[in-house]
Amino acid sequence: MSTEKDSMLRVRLTHKQSDALDSIIAELQAQIPEASVTTSSIARYALEKYVSDYIAKRDGTKIFIEIGTADATDEDIKNLYNLVSKMLDDAKENYSQSVHYMVGEIFEPIMMRMASLMKPKKPEVK
Repeated sequence: MSTEKDSMLRVRLTHKQSDALDSIIAELQAQIPEASVTTSSIARYALEKYVSDYIAKRDGTKIFIEIGTADATDEDIKNLYNLVSKMLDDAKENYSQSVHYMVGEIFEPIMMRMASLMKPKKPEVK
């Protein structure tokens, strides 16, 4: 059920962003059917998170890293994954649980990208 406020919030989204938002809403509604998840509730959450992240970045209580991987080849990602795996193992063996957790959080996007590369490809239909 889309409200006028929800529609107005979507006006500036690209088609890809709008599709991703629909996917997020569907996933959240499936996980928590009793919750009323809407575009405006997601927007409110995103704004709260943005402000919290801004404060955390300013205060130095969180580390934020953004690295574009659009130009990375599959081979680059595999090599990076191997390097990161070694670093995670080293962190687990030689550092505190807190350091191991932080290393895992920092490298989680690489692990997710690698997981998508490892998914079996659907055979082409000829």
